[in-house]
Amino acid sequence: MSKLARPSQRSQRRVFRRRRRLPVGMVIRHLLVILLLLSSGIGIVVLLQRLPEQVDLMVLVSQAISDLISGIQQLLSAMLGLGGVVLIAALVILAAVLMLAGLWRLLRLLRMLFFPPKHQGRR
Repeated sequence: MSKLARPSQRSQRRVFRRRRRLPVGMVIRHLLVILLLLSSGIGIVVLLQRLPEQVDLMVLVSQAISDLISGIQQLLSAMLGLGGVVLIAALVILAAVLMLAGLWRLLRLLRMLFFPPKHQGRR
């Protein structure tokens, strides 16, 4: 079928149609969201402008920085202590493994000395 022979389901082409009107509910919802966003932003700005009157901001910031530095120092001190504990535990485990290996070799040597093998075979 060619384009001319195709039956037209629409009287006008899509390009020349009039725009559909926006639903009233959607417009009201958008206006309400815009109003809430603007009022919230303005309220926060007013709160931030009144904040220096109620709180000494420099003391607050310096106290927060001091607390942060002391917290970092405590964290590093705790990590250093934990590293020491892990190092001691690793040394204990290493000592135990070395002693077990030494005892095992001692037992093998004693067995070879006091109980020699009956036959000389290849190992």
